Amino acid sequence: MSETIYRNATVPDIPGMLDLWRCFWPPQSYEANLERKITKDPGLVCVAECDGKIVGTIIGGFDDWWAWIYRVAVRPEYQRRGIGVRLFREMHRRLAARGADGVCLIASPSNKSMCGLLKKIGYNEKEDRRFSLVL
Repeated sequence: MSETIYRNATVPDIPGMLDLWRCFWPPQSYEANLERKITKDPGLVCVAECDGKIVGTIIGGFDDWWAWIYRVAVRPEYQRRGIGVRLFREMHRRLAARGADGVCLIASPSNKSMCGLLKKIGYNEKEDRRFSLVL
């Protein structure tokens, strides 16, 4: 196995990112906005690449009030190699450089491996409820 490279995502990475996400989530309408996100804010869309393929993703958002992390994914056969921790650390660094003093994310309680990772790197579970509206 070759070295894992961590870098900003590019538009040509989109098919590999979507392929990775299908390991975890069904297609979502908002994924059509991925090209715009990469183009508009390339420093907050990161991938991990190994063996010539996208094996990890993380997306950050910051509106000068709240910082959020979305779409953290590591290909199952590459998990437990520190890729997720490295993606989080890099995104934390990038968000802090923009002025964020904390970060939020949503994870399903049934995703035991993600919840374990989040606790390992210092996240605290909250009791908030998630609401959403598709526009």
